[in-house]
Amino acid sequence: MTPDERAMVDFVLRWSSFDDGEEYILPEFGLTPTTFYRRVLALLAAPTDELDIATCSLLREICIAKLPGPTRRAHPGTTNTTNRTDLPSLPATAKKTL
Repeated sequence: MTPDERAMVDFVLRWSSFDDGEEYILPEFGLTPTTFYRRVLALLAAPTDELDIATCSLLREICIAKLPGPTRRAHPGTTNTTNRTDLPSLPATAKKTL
């Protein structure tokens, strides 16, 4: 786990008992809360010796609870494209080249 990834995990654990802290995610990590929690969930999908099973389970529960409703019900391995408000929109000229 990189230092940045570890900082994300530590942030979730530090703020979990307060059920808050989302206003600090953008300034600290440069991510919206939705993107932040999705990335932490993705980190948990890769095996690591740095986190025990109980901590991984707690982190998953916290992240899933923080994500918008439709994302929480998505099956693993699928992408929820209906709630993509956390992505920046592209200028009209860029859309033509995609």
